[in-house]
Amino acid sequence: MATESKLISMQEAIARHVPDGSMVLMGAQLEQMIPFAAGHEIIRQGRRDLTLVGPISDILFDQMIGAGCAARVFAAWVGNVSAGVGYCLRRAMEQGTPRPVQMVDYSNFTLALALHAGAMGVPFMPTYSTLGSDLLVRNGNLREFPSPVNEEKLVAVRALKPDVAILHVQRADEAGNAHLWGNLGVAVDGARAARKVIVVAEEIVAPDVIASDP
Repeated sequence: MATESKLISMQEAIARHVPDGSMVLMGAQLEQMIPFAAGHEIIRQGRRDLTLVGPISDILFDQMIGAGCAARVFAAWVGNVSAGVGYCLRRAMEQGTPRPVQMVDYSNFTLALALHAGAMGVPFMPTYSTLGSDLLVRNGNLREFPSPVNEEKLVAVRALKPDVAILHVQRADEAGNAHLWGNLGVAVDGARAARKVIVVAEEIVAPDVIASDP
């Protein structure tokens, strides 16, 4: 029985699945898999009030902030991995240009835990990480609590469930089954935590190509 094709254009994918106000996970892998084409289409379509989530919040996030798309950023940093400062983020934070942006500071690890909790369907994940840091003051999704089994203190990392995860892959078939090579980062947990997933593929191949290495 033939499988229904899920293949659509980038323009249609963003128009259909990334409305204003969405929480969008991007940059879930390392730098080689940042979905620039999807981010640029979001800019072209003039999306507003987005919450951007990503451990690899590279220059793409900076571009989207500069285009006025973002209202909030959940990340450990935003910048250009080869050149340092994210100038658009800095202008947004210091001058409100082109609009103010709320920066919700995570460590890379706690952001990964938040997506892991979302993927598992639990409200939070416990960790020792970030105890004693300013992150607990700046981020309401990180809360210190007493361990229920001993005298220690822990941090509860609240689950994140993005409205859509945009994942870049090397190849996929028309049903959306994909091959992703390289460091997976938080892509698997991000896909499972998100309500919708847009797979951006460099190449569309036959289903038996994907099935050859499932």
